[in-house]
Amino acid sequence: MTGLTHTHSVTLEATPSRLFDALTDPEDLRVWLAEHVDIEPRKLGKFRFWGRHTYGTPGPADASGVIREFEPGKMITFDWPVEGCKGLARLEVEPDGEKAKLNITHSFERAPSIGRAKELVDDMWRIHLGALMCHLMGAPVTLPDFTETEAVVKSSIYVDAPRSVVFRAFNDPELLNQWIAKDAKVDLDAGTLDFGWAYENDGQMVVPPPMKILDFEQDRKFVTSWPDWRGDKSVPDQRVTWLLEDEGEGTRVTLIHDGFVRAVDVSDYPFGWSYFLGKIREAAEKAAKA
Repeated sequence: MTGLTHTHSVTLEATPSRLFDALTDPEDLRVWLAEHVDIEPRKLGKFRFWGRHTYGTPGPADASGVIREFEPGKMITFDWPVEGCKGLARLEVEPDGEKAKLNITHSFERAPSIGRAKELVDDMWRIHLGALMCHLMGAPVTLPDFTETEAVVKSSIYVDAPRSVVFRAFNDPELLNQWIAKDAKVDLDAGTLDFGWAYENDGQMVVPPPMKILDFEQDRKFVTSWPDWRGDKSVPDQRVTWLLEDEGEGTRVTLIHDGFVRAVDVSDYPFGWSYFLGKIREAAEKAAKA
């Protein structure tokens, strides 16, 4: 029997008391954790959550859980099974300067019987932590619908620049380096795009291969492949589509990220892409004024 333990720590824009409320108040939990929540915030109290935003728990009949440990303002441990395997999620809150630090330990005596189980649990938490972070900051919260057969990340932003300038943000190395790339290389003849990324994940260096330019229509559409960000070559490439439309004197930029093997693989992409859309706007509007 092989167990699995997922740990993560993150500092959030909240006081410790506000963060602990967000972990135990049903109104908060319904924003960042689950569509439906039934909680009794005390030791051995109920903690049931289910609905379209909860992986593997679409209905109330699938939800069951008990709070195993409870220390008001500081710590809560509750049942969180995954793929039929019993799991315990322990959330600890501590001060971090004027902010609050959340320490997470999600442990299983037996790892869920599913491919890439470690990555599945990690992505689950990335989804919910991104939602929790946005909720505490008062920003819009996006959670995947696990009842849908296909997962898609879709978002858009208005850019006060013409399409011809915005389009350059996807194939001009100078502009790419301003919003997403480190050392961008674009070869339209070969149909490749390389961000020049190299980073560490779980103790291993990841150097993503160049993406394939799958389709483009000058000033209107740019489509690329998107390799697994962990560097797992067994995971099929996803796809990122950028669509540009005139809107007033500027451009409406729409992102569509699809091709995920499973819904939980959307991970924290919704929150990451929201950030990068803002960077695209910044780079394109600066270029339009140059």
